[in-house]
Amino acid sequence: MKHHRLDRDGGSVGVLGATSLVGRHLLEQLAAAGRKGVACSRSAPRAATHGVSWRVPGSAAATTGSAAAAGERIPDWIALCPIWAIPEHVTWLESLGIERLVAVSSQSVITKRSSPHAAEREIAARLAAAEAAVAEWAAGRHVGLCILRPTMIYDGVHDGNVAAIASFLARPPLGLRGFFPVCGPARGLRQPVHADDVAAACLAALDHPAPAAMYAISGGEILGYREMVERIGQARGLPVRIIEIPPVIWRIAESIARRLGRGHGLPAGAAARMNDDLSCDHVAASRDLGFRPRSFLP
Repeated sequence: MKHHRLDRDGGSVGVLGATSLVGRHLLEQLAAAGRKGVACSRSAPRAATHGVSWRVPGSAAATTGSAAAAGERIPDWIALCPIWAIPEHVTWLESLGIERLVAVSSQSVITKRSSPHAAEREIAARLAAAEAAVAEWAAGRHVGLCILRPTMIYDGVHDGNVAAIASFLARPPLGLRGFFPVCGPARGLRQPVHADDVAAACLAALDHPAPAAMYAISGGEILGYREMVERIGQARGLPVRIIEIPPVIWRIAESIARRLGRGHGLPAGAAARMNDDLSCDHVAASRDLGFRPRSFLP
């Protein structure tokens, strides 16, 4: 999906969390659309890149470049940082004349709220509380707000999902190339959405004169977890040997690994979720924003 109109006023677009997975693609799309990007990140580069000026959030002027000089008014913003980080920046955003904000949250606010694992329920609760706080602030300051809730975001290179699975297949423990253990049948549905498509959805929401307050954003293809792993291996020319481990055995092995100080790379509940359906439709985003995500291309 590409969206390059962005002709509402031709001004700058501020981007919080510009060094994030989606940020890389968003800055490229802004450049293609002919709009100036004011990229904000605590790890801002020392030099301007591709005509994008960088600043540290809260600074009075751009750290590099001249597009975001002190006193510039930036009404349009896209927040790619964790949504719970937005409230700490609202005073600064107000000083820059914010009028519209597109914020990226997560479908985890729904899929993890009834999880049997306390850590996952806490994430869902934190997301929900942050969404409510940002919505309350926006309403009080008459800021147009649109929140996007994407499913699993990937680009196959920098993400912690598809790229991580590919890395495991290529460099597994004990040298068992292509070996991939799954918990139970691992047929829970997935709908991975490419980071470039999420970026396009952000720009489309910013360009829409009156978008809805919330949109689910998902990929153009639904597939089971096991199929997703196989497709990732095929895309990289790697053999895939799915090893199905009964859930009770997995839980015992996971518990032992954690007690031995290993296995901390797998979040609690991640194995069980291999059998959960985490897909969602994006009908509203397609209708309002012209959202047309690509099929799964790992």
